[in-house]
Amino acid sequence: MTTPLPTLPAGPSAASCCAAGAGLDTALDALRIAEIAKAMAEPVRVSILDVLRRSPVEVCQCELVLLFDIPQSTLSHHLRKLIDAGLVNVERRHKWAYYSLAPDALEELTAWLS
Repeated sequence: MTTPLPTLPAGPSAASCCAAGAGLDTALDALRIAEIAKAMAEPVRVSILDVLRRSPVEVCQCELVLLFDIPQSTLSHHLRKLIDAGLVNVERRHKWAYYSLAPDALEELTAWLS
């Protein structure tokens, strides 16, 4: 046998309820913030960004492969996601690719978080 739940008194109507403390920010590019967050959703991508962020020069693909100890194809997949999101730039030099953090790459995210 189950006990019935107690009946709560009726609260205020939705129209008279409290107003939201903050409204929608029409300047917020939520799609862009979500795109950046999605690109950074993998820990290895955050680590790649950190390496590029701290490096004073472009980083060769061969250095990243050794640094992360992952197959080149897997690294390329992760870098492609970061490039597509506009977070990383790539420059081809002969058979090698050199990567760098895109200028102002994380400013949108930083501005939104602060």
